[in-house]
Amino acid sequence: MPFIVDYDDFRRQDAFEFDDRDRYDRELPSLENEERRRRALEQRERDDDERRKRDEDDRRALTAAAQADLTSALEKATSEEMRILINDPTLRVSSRGRITRTRPSGRDVIRSSGQFAMQGFNLPTKKPRKKNKKHCSNLSSCLRQANSELRTKRGSLRKGKTQADIMRRAQRLLKKMK
Repeated sequence: MPFIVDYDDFRRQDAFEFDDRDRYDRELPSLENEERRRRALEQRERDDDERRKRDEDDRRALTAAAQADLTSALEKATSEEMRILINDPTLRVSSRGRITRTRPSGRDVIRSSGQFAMQGFNLPTKKPRKKNKKHCSNLSSCLRQANSELRTKRGSLRKGKTQADIMRRAQRLLKKMK
C-alpha cells in the first residue's frame, strides 16, 4: 500500500482563523498619515482664523484713521475737484482711504483705440470668381438634363432611381461637357 500524505496534518490549527493584527499592521501607516493630514488641516484652519481676525482688527483701525484723513481731504477739496473725483470711473477710494486710479480693462483699451470702429465707408465686397460662376451654370444645365432623363412625365422618379442617381448623372454630363 502506497504512503498517503495529508497536508492538513502539517498545518497549524489557527491557519484558517482570521487574525485582525495582520490587517492592523497593514493599515497602521495609512492611519498615521491620515492623522497627520487631519492635524495639519486643523492647524491650517486655526491659522486662517487668527489671520482673519488680525486683518479685521487692522482694517477697523485703519478704516477709522483713513476715514478721518479722507473727510479732512474732502473738506479741503474744491467743487471742481469733487466733480472730477465723482465722475471719473477710473478713480477708486480704497479701504485705507487712498485715492487710486484703476487700470482700464483690455476691452476698454481696444474700444478706445478705435481700431475696430466703422470708418464711415463700406468695405469692398469680394467679387465671385468667373470660374465658379461658369461651373455653377454648367452644373445647373446638367442637372436639368439629368432630371428630365430620370423622371417621368408626371415628375416622379423612375422606378429604382434616387436623387443620388440624378446627381451622379449630372456630374457625368458635366465631365463630358469639359
